[in-house]
Amino acid sequence: MEECKSVSTLMGHKEKFQKNDGSIPADEKVYRSLIGCLIYLTATRPDIKFPVSVLSRFLNCASELHMVAAKRVLRYLRGTLLYGIKFCRVQEFKLQGYSDSDWARSMDDMRSTLGYYFTFGLACFSWCSKKQEIVAHSIAEAEFIAAIAAVNQALWLKKMMDDLHM
Repeated sequence: MEECKSVSTLMGHKEKFQKNDGSIPADEKVYRSLIGCLIYLTATRPDIKFPVSVLSRFLNCASELHMVAAKRVLRYLRGTLLYGIKFCRVQEFKLQGYSDSDWARSMDDMRSTLGYYFTFGLACFSWCSKKQEIVAHSIAEAEFIAAIAAVNQALWLKKMMDDLHM
């Protein structure tokens, strides 16, 4: 993959995956190894966490479409090797949070994926991306569930900051 053409995005905007998508099955040993390496890499590259978590749902039924998407993550990494996170000094440390969700992204069980992240100062220090436990009947309901998860995390973080006298 050293000579591959890089891409600027991790996944296509409308890309949805299924367990039985009708395409050619991929070599499961290679796919599992690749996803395992990408999961290990998420410790230092949190920007790839979402697509890697989506692709890891298909470890036992990987197809060529899943393999192409996993290789796209590698192509993204190729183009972002020199990217980094710069931590700057700030005058005011303020807790800020953001949440989002997608509606029925999983074609197999029609569950949505929620995500949130929190910054303190300029640094992102808490984030989550996971499949919702219930099926949302509308995009508004999916967003509401994601907002509730973010508020729960914000309350916990605020309590922790109060305990640390921050």
